[in-house]
Amino acid sequence: MPYDLPWHQVDEVYVPINCNENFHWVLAVIVLKDRRIRVYDLLSRRRNTKSITEIQKLSKMLPTYLSDNKFYDETSRTNWPNLETYRDKITQTTQILNEHPFDVEYVQHIMQQECDSVDCGVFVAGYAEYLNEKINLPSDGFEAEYHRMRYATLLRKYGIQKAKKGYVSENDDPPRPKSRIIQISDDNAIICIE
Repeated sequence: MPYDLPWHQVDEVYVPINCNENFHWVLAVIVLKDRRIRVYDLLSRRRNTKSITEIQKLSKMLPTYLSDNKFYDETSRTNWPNLETYRDKITQTTQILNEHPFDVEYVQHIMQQECDSVDCGVFVAGYAEYLNEKINLPSDGFEAEYHRMRYATLLRKYGIQKAKKGYVSENDDPPRPKSRIIQISDDNAIICIE
């Protein structure tokens, strides 16, 4: 999916979320037509998933964000007021009643990572890829090391291709030539103090 595709043209938005500033990540999938956030937490059996405050904040702020950005005005692809999940939440005067947070669903019966593992980022990336490609999520046997190596290889290949083409940034600006020679003035010369 292109990074600049407007939200009203997609069905789902994938958001990796860091929990409580810890070393744990979960995947939140915002399903716009259902007004639902599906949460894939790979440690859900080992802790209280309802305590993920970042998800609760997202569910409350999302309607306001969408309304402020005129998301509901775009009805060429989806007629939002006619959807069952939006019917009692949209009015003619305010367009959207922002006090209705998105529903949150914690997905159950998914593979869990080891509690002492730091592989949650790899799991989140893998789950996002599986969901995006409509591949069944593994219930066991997710090879974190394989996925880590695969993603590292893909990123390295992307970096090499980007360098060969002279791209400096990720946006659509035309590539700017990079200087391959670094000039060091005498003012910045390295000196040795003994």
